[in-house]
Amino acid sequence: MNKLIYFFTLLVFTVNAQIINLNISDFETNFSLDDADIYFKNSTKSFVSDNEGKATIDLENVNSTDELIVAKKDYQNAVIKVSDLKSNLNIKLEKVTEIELKEAFVTNLKAEDILQKVIDNYDKNFNTEEHFYKVNFKLDEIVDSTKRDFIDLDLQLRFKKNNLKIHSNNTVNHRIVNEPNYGYSITLKPLLGDISLKNMIINYLKNNSYYSSSNVNLTKYGNELMYEFYLFNNVYHRFLIAKDSYAVVEFIIDGENLEFNKEKQTVNFVNTYYKYRPYQGKYILKELMRTWSTDYKENDKSDHNVNVKINLEVKDFSPQPFPEFNKSVNEKMDIRRSFN
Repeated sequence: MNKLIYFFTLLVFTVNAQIINLNISDFETNFSLDDADIYFKNSTKSFVSDNEGKATIDLENVNSTDELIVAKKDYQNAVIKVSDLKSNLNIKLEKVTEIELKEAFVTNLKAEDILQKVIDNYDKNFNTEEHFYKVNFKLDEIVDSTKRDFIDLDLQLRFKKNNLKIHSNNTVNHRIVNEPNYGYSITLKPLLGDISLKNMIINYLKNNSYYSSSNVNLTKYGNELMYEFYLFNNVYHRFLIAKDSYAVVEFIIDGENLEFNKEKQTVNFVNTYYKYRPYQGKYILKELMRTWSTDYKENDKSDHNVNVKINLEVKDFSPQPFPEFNKSVNEKMDIRRSFN
């Protein structure tokens, strides 16, 4: 009996030791830092701090000699040995000083010059087709403030020659359905058609006369210097690009009050956010978020409003498929219909 109790106690300790909680905050103000990137130097797992600066880290199959990196734009990296990690560890990030940036900033490059270098260095920095991506996907749609359709899924994504393949583990983490409305169909294929942004940047370069650009500024993401600038044509397109490798690290689109007369709709606001993480000399998609609010008119001339939030967070990636994701999902169909 004592051996059984000992074994059970040891098992509980081992399982708990694989899961630790971190608290991320500003070194000077002590304020919590949300959306901090947390990943291992050599492991493929990734995490993000929540609105309270908290993150739950899974250490399963992570080598004890690896290092955990906590990174956020305009802050210095925190690097911690896995062997030094413990639960409820408080990690404080220190802001980059303007003096440090000014001393490092010498460039005559314009926005279009940097984007051209992104394309020139694309194959060195990205290989979208190399991995299977294990992601958490959330879609929240609210129509006329009363009709809600929310779904939370774990999925496997595979990108191959511009074709997206989706598999699921045939389970739904969470679902809220209040008068489901599929009139506003949302499919993943157009949303994820160009996660590396290569084709979009090529299009910018071909049509740069349509865009006005800002000055190129210098900032820091973790320990790496970054070029930061934006292009504008009705909406803002903000780029954060690694100074040495010319890899896209963050990309944001912001727009508001966009009218589309043909579709009889007005986009009150739209925000799209891509984030990438370094891994063995290349960059991997880490997070994609898109939110928008639209007023539209139905054929019966009734007025409606729809608010949509989509969040896709890459939890892990691998050259081999994840065995638990064995159900094929039609990437051309509204993903909610596959789980009705």
